[in-house]
This record gives sequence, structure tokens and C-alpha cells, in this order.
Amino acid sequence: MVEIADAAGERDARRFALTDRLADLVLSDGLGAMGLRGLAKALDTSDRMLLYYFGTKDALVVAVIGRIVARLLDATSSAADEASPPDVFLLRALAMAQTRGIRPFMNVLSDVIARGGQGEAPYDSLASDLVSRWLDFIRARVVGADQDLSLAPAILAIVEGVALLERANPGSAALVGPKLAGALAIERQRPKT
Repeated sequence: MVEIADAAGERDARRFALTDRLADLVLSDGLGAMGLRGLAKALDTSDRMLLYYFGTKDALVVAVIGRIVARLLDATSSAADEASPPDVFLLRALAMAQTRGIRPFMNVLSDVIARGGQGEAPYDSLASDLVSRWLDFIRARVVGADQDLSLAPAILAIVEGVALLERANPGSAALVGPKLAGALAIERQRPKT
């Protein structure tokens, strides 16, 4: 019995280590690198071994994207512990999204959302969960987001849109970020009716 438990523990440890290495590859090379053979070759293993540890390619994708999301949430959660006005939060989020350490996460997760939006499995369920988690993250850190239910989705749409714009036209975020934050500031100062 102990030998079976040890073997299961070793398999889990190996799967955990593989997931970390796979996440590194995807962050470096994008979702296009998610082919089993290419991943196996990059890890100096076989596609059969990857299937042994993950069961299916979809399970591998879910594990890797889950690890990427966990890393990103860990990296960003301490950045804004106190709730901020929407415009201040937006400027911080846009600046953070353009840093060298965060940009690869934004690129991968934007691709997850795009693929999910087209109904591609398993990205469809991942995208829905990802958006929900980000909305919760924003609501917890933006003053008034619990009363104005459109605020968190608006901020997320701006951050994702600017991230895509930045990928296509580097330098765009610096131009549009202050303009969009200014619009949120004006909205915040407008009397509520």
C-alpha cells in the first residue's frame, strides 16, 4: 500500500513539475506551442508520457492555463490591496499589463479568451472561468464596483482591448490609457441620478 501511495505521490510531483515547465513554454511561445509533439520535444519527453501524466490533451491545456492564471493572480494580487477609484485602478492595471513580466500572461490569456469566444474546447470553459475570476478581482479592488455592476466589465474590456491593441501596435497603451482613465474619472465625478 505504501508503494502505491509513493508511486502516486511521485506521479503527482512529476505532473506538477511538468505543468510548471509547460506553463513556461506557453508564456514564452504562446498558445500555438500547445501541440503535444512540440511540447514533448521541448521537454525532452514523448507525447505518450505527457498523456500518461495528464490523461488527455484537454486536461493538459486546462492544467497549464490554470497554472498560468494562478501565477498571474499571485503576481498581481499584492499590487492593489486597497480599493482604488476606477480611473486610478485602470491606469495601474494598464501600466502593469505592459510590464515585461506581465505582458506574456496578458498575451496568452487574451488568446484563451479569443479561442473560447469561438467555442474552441477546452478554451470555451477556461475563458468563462477566467473572465469571472478577473471580474471578481476587479470588483474587490475598485471603489464602487459593487454598486455599479457595469464598472468591472468595462475595466476588463478596456484592459483586454488595450492589451490587444498594444500587441498589434506597440506604444498604443501609453497613448490611450490616460484618455480612457480620464473618461472613467469624469464618469465617477458625474452626479448620480
